[in-house]
Amino acid sequence: MDFAFWALFAVTVFSTSLIPGPSTLVAFTHGAQFGWKRALGTASGNACASVLQAILACAGLGLVLAQSAVLFMAIKYVGAAYLVYLGITMWRSSAAAVELNQTSRSEADQILRLFRSGFLVAAANPKAIVFFTALFPQFLDPTGTASSQLAGMVGVIAIVSFSVAMIYGCLGSRLSALQLSRRIMARVQKTIGGLFVASGIGLAASRS
Repeated sequence: MDFAFWALFAVTVFSTSLIPGPSTLVAFTHGAQFGWKRALGTASGNACASVLQAILACAGLGLVLAQSAVLFMAIKYVGAAYLVYLGITMWRSSAAAVELNQTSRSEADQILRLFRSGFLVAAANPKAIVFFTALFPQFLDPTGTASSQLAGMVGVIAIVSFSVAMIYGCLGSRLSALQLSRRIMARVQKTIGGLFVASGIGLAASRS
């Protein structure tokens, strides 16, 4: 691919990733709760999950998911259940979560927990694998080496996924810097928890 195609690929992935969804919401929430520096863990988890999904797409799992309704639905329902669980957890812990600057966990333990959460939320959506499977062939140059082009596209996905998550993490951190009242922050937390539940239900109810 020449530079124009690489730029178009990056813009396509970036604009798709920028659409608000579970991954961006969890990055925003972690930024608001713990600050943008600790949200680096969330962004890293999101990027790792996206890279794994892209690699699986390259390996052909996307075609398997597209052709196997049972496997696709099983993965989708597991992901939907996790999103609902995460939303309910956020809703119930909203009062405690607004204590933004206090934690009993060590720095490393907390970053690891945020990484795991970012990874699981991103990995919960099997549609990403199908999306990458459909996207990659559109940008492959038949005159070039497929493996090197795919490796480059996976690298772009890693950078974009991390960057978008950090954009939302910084937005959340900015929200906490406004020093809103405990009641308002609790409402924000409950709203995001409700959006996670709605996302999980919507994922489970969708036909594709």
